[in-house]
Amino acid sequence: MRLRIKIWHRRNRYAIRQHPALNQIYRFAVGVVGTVMMLAGLVMIPLPIPGPGWVTLFLGLAVLSTEFAWAHRVTTFLRRQLHNAGVLSARVTAAVRDFARHNHAYHRHTMLAHARTAYTRITPLPAAA
Repeated sequence: MRLRIKIWHRRNRYAIRQHPALNQIYRFAVGVVGTVMMLAGLVMIPLPIPGPGWVTLFLGLAVLSTEFAWAHRVTTFLRRQLHNAGVLSARVTAAVRDFARHNHAYHRHTMLAHARTAYTRITPLPAAA
């Protein structure tokens, strides 16, 4: 389904590009829609619920990146940074998991050793007969 939409869009976009006046109107409309979406996203960011503001902002940037090279560069940069953040997050999560596993084993061992020591100190010595 996605491929059909992509092919349909490219075919129609090619037809629009053949007419310079229609191409300018199309680019202007894309610019207006993308800018309005980005501004709406910026207005919605401070809302108590975190999702709609950022999503709308990035969707507006995606709309702009279909026609403008600068927006495409920004989108590519953001996608690359998001990927790098995901890789870093996975590394940190793995390191914390390994540390917690090691730390848990160490504390379990030391707690058992201390418990044995405390038990032997509390237990009275057998009475001499």
